[in-house]
This record gives sequence, C-alpha cells and structure tokens, in this order.
Amino acid sequence: MDMQSAIVVKLPEKFNAAGARRLKQELSTKINNNGIPRVVIDLSQVKNIDLRGLEALLSCMEEVARRDGAIQLGGISAEAATVLELTRLDKLFQKFPGFLLDAPAVTLAPEVAPEDAAAENTTQLPVVA
Repeated sequence: MDMQSAIVVKLPEKFNAAGARRLKQELSTKINNNGIPRVVIDLSQVKNIDLRGLEALLSCMEEVARRDGAIQLGGISAEAATVLELTRLDKLFQKFPGFLLDAPAVTLAPEVAPEDAAAENTTQLPVVA
C-alpha cells in the first residue's frame, strides 16, 4: 500500500451515531482534499458498534469505491469481529486483524450528541465476548 495514498482512521470504543457522522465527515474531507483511494479503519479500540456505525462503514465503503479506492479493516477487536460476523459484514471488507501502518491517522474521539443519547441505548447490537 502506498503510504502517500493511504489514511488510517482509528475508531473510538463506542462507535455510534455521533462517531458515524464524524467518520463520514472526516473521510469526505480527506478524500475531497487529497483524493485518498485507500483507507484502513482501525477497530482495535472498538467494544461497541450500533446500527448507525455499521451503516457508516458501508456508506464509506461505497464512497471510497466510487473513487476507485478500497477500505480495509485492521486491528479488529474481538467485540468488533463478533458484530461483523453476526451481521455478515466481515464478508464485504478486506480484514487485517493485526497491522502496523505508518500512514497519516485520524482518531475519532468519543462524543455523544444529546439527540443520540436516547437512540444509543435502543440501537446497540449485543456483543458476546
């Protein structure tokens, strides 16, 4: 993977609606400004993913694919792997469970918007660790 054309996005422990919005915004900005065709999403810290988080992964995959790029999942935590397997999204993404990539990184800090607080409790997917 060419380091000039790759970016690593580190997801927070709780990847919910707020994180999903931030992921889409960050990737859109980076892709529009730099034309980055390869994105590695670091799931090593993720313990909880809700439906909106999963939808964001799919939406970002479509956006990057439209620009002839690819999204790869790396550093996948056991909890994230379980959710991806249960939803069969693990079949759609290239996965690298452990990786070291010296590329520019974007870290999405945990954040809960007031309107998401109630939705967060109702849309959580069960995680069996």
